[in-house]
Amino acid sequence: MAEIASIKPDLICLPEVFPVAGLDKAEKVSEKDTELLCNLAKKYCTYIIGSVYERRGGKVYNTALVTDRKGDIIGRYDKIHPTEGEMKEGVLPGKKEQSPVKTDFGTVGIQICFDANWPPEWQDSVERGADLIVFSSAFPAGTILNSLAVLNKVYIVPAIWSLHSGIIDNTGRWVVQTDRFSLWVWAEIDLERTVFHWDYQGDKVKAIRRKYGDKLKIETFGPEAWFVLEPTVPDISISDVAREFKLVTYRDYIKRATGAQDRKR
Repeated sequence: MAEIASIKPDLICLPEVFPVAGLDKAEKVSEKDTELLCNLAKKYCTYIIGSVYERRGGKVYNTALVTDRKGDIIGRYDKIHPTEGEMKEGVLPGKKEQSPVKTDFGTVGIQICFDANWPPEWQDSVERGADLIVFSSAFPAGTILNSLAVLNKVYIVPAIWSLHSGIIDNTGRWVVQTDRFSLWVWAEIDLERTVFHWDYQGDKVKAIRRKYGDKLKIETFGPEAWFVLEPTVPDISISDVAREFKLVTYRDYIKRATGAQDRKR
């Protein structure tokens, strides 16, 4: 945290049960873990997300705590899919359909470790408004995460015990990644970056480029039939551009097509 402080991050993500990661301890539940997170968030004026073992109502959960810049806990996510080993040790599964947490920079969803193997929960988080999903984990998950980012068109921030942590963008590419020389990494990302399908609107890309020039970064993905819009200046909103050119986002296009298919079926 002291090393990272000079960057003044908006969000710091920590691995799964980080206070006891890799330790074989009979008692892994401590209120001091929560206190530690809150104190660090207040000291460095940042949001922090990291999972701990938390006891509530006599039950133990693998819980990702979300602290705000003042050091207050503003959200929790209980691991929905604990491993069989965790459950043998008394850790209970969290309820399904948990809501993402709103911050001053966007809405954050959370998944923990073994949760990577249940894609519907990731989709549910996105449908509930998550702009990015923090993945607090013991195992790296590898290309599973790239696939989840692609399928849900969402940023994913893996925070892993060992390599690799970092940031994956909403087209499944690593923005930045830890290595053996960098045990933490950072990047500034723009959650305005939006994916569109080429169908019925790809012909508008040239007109968008003519109007906005270098104020709007445009990427095309041929095999996937996507194009991506990302502002390079703060006064441009992708939602405004979409309204102006009558664009439909990839997510809304798939939702619209699904509805039409269901009605015909």
